Amino acid sequence: MSQHETPEAQEFGKISEQIARLEERLSALEEKVLSGSRKQTLVRNIEDAGFSDGETVSVDSVTIESNILEYGLSWIGIVVMLFGIGFLMMFIGKQTNSYLSSAIGYLAVAGVYTLSRYLKNTHDHLAYMLNIGTHLLLFYVTMRLYFFSAAQVIPIKEAVVILLLIAVGFQIYRSTLLKSELIAAIAIFLILTTSVFSDLTHVSLPLLTIAAATSVWLFYRYGWWHQMIFSIITIYLAHILWMMGNPVMGHTIGGILAPQFNLVYLFSYGAIFSLAPLVKQDERFKASVYTSSVMVNGIFFFLALMLDVLFFYMKSYSGIFAGVFVACIAFSIFLKFRTERVFDSAFYAIFSFLALSAAVYGFTGLPGAYFFLALQSVLVVSWALWFRSQFIVIVNTILFVGLLLIYMISGAWLDSVNFTFAISAFITARLINWQRMRLELKTEMFRTIYLFCLFFTFAFALYMAVPSNYVTPAWTGAAILYFILGQVLKNRKYRWMAIFMLLVTAVYLFVVDLGHMEVGYRVIAFLFLAVVLFGTSLYFTRILQKKKTQSPEEKSGASE
Repeated sequence: MSQHETPEAQEFGKISEQIARLEERLSALEEKVLSGSRKQTLVRNIEDAGFSDGETVSVDSVTIESNILEYGLSWIGIVVMLFGIGFLMMFIGKQTNSYLSSAIGYLAVAGVYTLSRYLKNTHDHLAYMLNIGTHLLLFYVTMRLYFFSAAQVIPIKEAVVILLLIAVGFQIYRSTLLKSELIAAIAIFLILTTSVFSDLTHVSLPLLTIAAATSVWLFYRYGWWHQMIFSIITIYLAHILWMMGNPVMGHTIGGILAPQFNLVYLFSYGAIFSLAPLVKQDERFKASVYTSSVMVNGIFFFLALMLDVLFFYMKSYSGIFAGVFVACIAFSIFLKFRTERVFDSAFYAIFSFLALSAAVYGFTGLPGAYFFLALQSVLVVSWALWFRSQFIVIVNTILFVGLLLIYMISGAWLDSVNFTFAISAFITARLINWQRMRLELKTEMFRTIYLFCLFFTFAFALYMAVPSNYVTPAWTGAAILYFILGQVLKNRKYRWMAIFMLLVTAVYLFVVDLGHMEVGYRVIAFLFLAVVLFGTSLYFTRILQKKKTQSPEEKSGASE
């Protein structure tokens, strides 16, 4: 730039240069249609053209319009085209014959595929949508060789099923070439559709197994996790549809009267999808994918298994759930040593204990099952300590409290079960307190819940076990036991439990015992409780006086 130019000319030259850069950038953008580019990308391109940070350009309307024109209309167009060709085949079939109708259908497939190839370099998204339409149309045309056709072109169902699988296999192959997870997901869905249309148990269910294996392989090979989650849900739903009798094919609901070894296939889905946590994580997906796959697989497997039991195995389900327990607990141990994620192994452990609960219920029935289910709480917490899983502790707490409430509401009380609940609550609380740092429990909430259960169940157990005249002495003895535990364990929670136990005992003595106890028992009960209350008061008075003279360090070490 010449040094004789005026400042105005220099400024004008800068503006002209910026406009030229902007025009060059916009021309490049016009050559290629905005295929879903984000607003941030477009803003970055405009900033590169010379705009300062203070200048803003609105691109929302451009992006929205581009998405509608390119994505929305192409999707609608594909749907309309498929329906149009389908109606054309139906019209030709009625006017002539099924052979000509099928020939026209395959010609349409070839035409749509050719058009997608022709538009590949100029309109890539439209070509992609036409490619999807090609596979869907190929499946539909092949399906009409036998299904939903008045005159069957191929009268052998198995042969048409094989042709459909070949078409789906080709679609999966194309999905890997195009690196398209959507096409792969559609292919999995078409396998499920073939399974439903085949309407043969030992064709339908093996196809579902093949679909599960294909889905997990695609996740392992390409990291396509969306299609795997979709496959987990739809495969289990397809199995449930089979158990209902496959009403899609016109059968009545409940038409399946025999299990036909369907559990083998159901367990195969669960085992195949359980391989997902073993796939090595990389940049293709986040760690949360493992959690999603494990939870969705567990929930839908449990749903399908429960329906299977209700339909076919109400008299023999104990062995089934025992098998689930063994398989899941073994796999949880394997995952503990194979992966560093705690949730995966913890979920299978929880699932295994739920299966164990169902198996125990099936073997013993109620109320006897409560005895073993109460003890199971100790086993589960011990497992949580080994796995370092707070998740297991949380779930076990919810299940233990729920089980206790159901037991109390049932009214079928047994002394052995009453004391078992109390003992289990005490041991579980001690385990949580002993290893609270190992579990990384930041709150006392869980232990407090178990101690509350201990207080209630132990009082109830004594009330049910001893004669009515001895309830007051028994509860007083329980308070003394809590005091001893508080001193031995140096835990103030047990001392508070002792105080509340004495208060409850005193209320019971005045409200209940005073009206029906004989004079001799009344004297003994009142004097015994009075001695305990006075002794406790004197003891704690000495403790409080002693604490006043202690240093803060000594006070914190004396209480928990």
